Amino acid sequence: MFDRLTLWVTRTLEVCIALCLAAMGILVLGNVVLRYGFNSGLVFSEEISRLLFVWLTFLGTILASREHAHLGVDSLVRRLPHGGRQACILISGVLMILMCILLFWGSLKQAGINLDNTMPVSGIPYAVLYAAGIAAALGLIVSIFYNIFQALVHGEQEANIVMVRHTDDMIEGAVADVETDTSRREGKTA
Repeated sequence: MFDRLTLWVTRTLEVCIALCLAAMGILVLGNVVLRYGFNSGLVFSEEISRLLFVWLTFLGTILASREHAHLGVDSLVRRLPHGGRQACILISGVLMILMCILLFWGSLKQAGINLDNTMPVSGIPYAVLYAAGIAAALGLIVSIFYNIFQALVHGEQEANIVMVRHTDDMIEGAVADVETDTSRREGKTA
């Protein structure tokens, strides 16, 4: 049940990020074509693109945390015994949660301050911009708690103890997923 929920949340984040990126591309490309081709433009394009970029970035941090894709140095952690690895994950997780609480608090205060201030062209309140920090902080806190839980409860699995995924491992995993999906499809059609 919980695995399906986390998969659904992960897929939803991926779709939101893809939609933000697509909308940004359409707005910027459309504005360039209109400016150079027709000597006009979309006046709100820059503001909306900037807003989408901020949301894309903050949603991406949640997704990267969930998939262990953030940059990290694991040379010390890999040399520690099992209990030392779990202790490092617990300590670093608590510190990250404290930073997320600061991000949440600061973003919440900024959103409150800027609730009445609107972007000059689109009229969207600046609070929407700072709400990205609120969403990211909450999503990261949940993701970090989940990572800590996985490391402490299911720590016998190497993937739950080492929180850094190497690029080669990510590529091999993606290729294996594609091959599995392809074999499933072929099995259904046969």
